Amino acid sequence: MRQLWMIFVLASAARGADVTLWMAGETLVPNSVLWMALHDASRMFAAIGVELAWKIRGPATSDDGVRIPVKFVTGIQGHPNAMAFANPFDPIPVVTVMYDRILFATERQPNTRATILAHTLIHEIGHVLMRSNAHSPDGIMKAHWSTSDYSRMSYRPLSFCRSDVEMIRGTLGLTATVH
Repeated sequence: MRQLWMIFVLASAARGADVTLWMAGETLVPNSVLWMALHDASRMFAAIGVELAWKIRGPATSDDGVRIPVKFVTGIQGHPNAMAFANPFDPIPVVTVMYDRILFATERQPNTRATILAHTLIHEIGHVLMRSNAHSPDGIMKAHWSTSDYSRMSYRPLSFCRSDVEMIRGTLGLTATVH
């Protein structure tokens, strides 16, 4: 499984991505869960015309596009009812995933762990790319996902609202609209 993970990381880095995500603490997450979550997150962003690259610590290069650190942590206080948070207004915005909360939320259905992690990552990366802490009335950028949202994630990913797509693509300088 580790070999598949490394192939995925190298392949995503080689494409010339719009956004490069630098991970730290990723060893908290089992490789199978992490690989599936990153793959799903990349696929969901690709659907709106945004290419992601995932890297494990290392020097940034000019080919890295927008760079976002992603930290996987446990034991953080605060942020009640959240599985992650971002600081989109900081000079170097960071996405922080509280993996212990994802474990707790998926305790009864561990087979959904990668899906929940993917959606959580997408939501927080969306905040950073939009440079906003605002939420949408529906979809991936909704403030609080309902039980039916969680159920739906298992067979069809939540999507971005049109205005979210336009904001993300505009921030990245990708002006053409994706259909």
